[in-house]
Amino acid sequence: MPTTRPSPDPTADANHPQAVTADPARLAALEADNARLQLELSAAEIRIAESDLIRRDSLLLRAFMDRSDTIAWLKDERGRLVWANRNWFERFGLHEVDTLDKTDFELFGHDDAARARVQDLDILGGHEPRRSVEIVQDADGTARCWQITRFPFHDSLGHRYIGSIASDDTDRARQYEDIRRQSISDPLTGLLNRRGFDLQAAPELSRARRRGASCVLAFVDLDGLKSVNDRLGHAAGDAIIVLAAMLLRKVFRSTDIVARMGGDEFAVFAPDTGAEVDAIRRRLARAVEELSANPILEAQLGFSVGLRPCPPDSRESLEQLIAEADQLMYRDKQGKRG
Repeated sequence: MPTTRPSPDPTADANHPQAVTADPARLAALEADNARLQLELSAAEIRIAESDLIRRDSLLLRAFMDRSDTIAWLKDERGRLVWANRNWFERFGLHEVDTLDKTDFELFGHDDAARARVQDLDILGGHEPRRSVEIVQDADGTARCWQITRFPFHDSLGHRYIGSIASDDTDRARQYEDIRRQSISDPLTGLLNRRGFDLQAAPELSRARRRGASCVLAFVDLDGLKSVNDRLGHAAGDAIIVLAAMLLRKVFRSTDIVARMGGDEFAVFAPDTGAEVDAIRRRLARAVEELSANPILEAQLGFSVGLRPCPPDSRESLEQLIAEADQLMYRDKQGKRG
């Protein structure tokens, strides 16, 4: 008769689900492994997402900086270029593959590189941004004015870097210079006006005194202009003033400060003249002869002149010297009338 085999006990197989439920310790271990795997999976998904986000942000930042009008660059603490936007490479006529990981000494002239290294070390030694206005030459040699901000920072590993952002300020600087020049210039003659004369002559007077050098301040008045204005009109008078300004430029040196003080009055500050007062007076006399002999003029014109020597030990202010030279000029004019 056939032998009857007992039914297998499912709990006898350790791999059978019922076997697991029969072993609480085994079940707890599997659940712990499952939880750990879930955490690792979640962490991996986060890392992938963060990596994608970083990659996206990096590409977005590069596209943004490459489209910007600014130039931007990063250097490590050894002064090596680690990143720059496209505008930086184009401005200096350099290529990225030939430039990264190189110092300024390998890319630019020694003097410029030395100045840049001093700035880098100053940035690394502090915590605050440094702002400056600098003249920088493009690859084609064009000098441009840049407003530059440099700042220190470090990455997550503690490595230090110098970040720099610069914007082209050339047009605004030119506009400012035009406005400044107009504010100190006489529009008719192109000479300095009274304000421009004060701004330039006062520091020259101080420097001359520190050097122990003598100077001369001349105050010049154009005689006969009123008769020209009355007979020929103010346009003719303006032409005479322009001619007088040209003659004064010719009489005095390029380093002398010549200004139209207003109307028909001029002032000249001549530094480092020593005892040349008589020579200046003779040159002015020849200029007067040249002015009066001009065939286009229909009036007898001349200069009344006051020359005030300024020895190095004098202590008068520029205003006082102008006033004294003005008085000397007035005496010269009165003497001619007498």
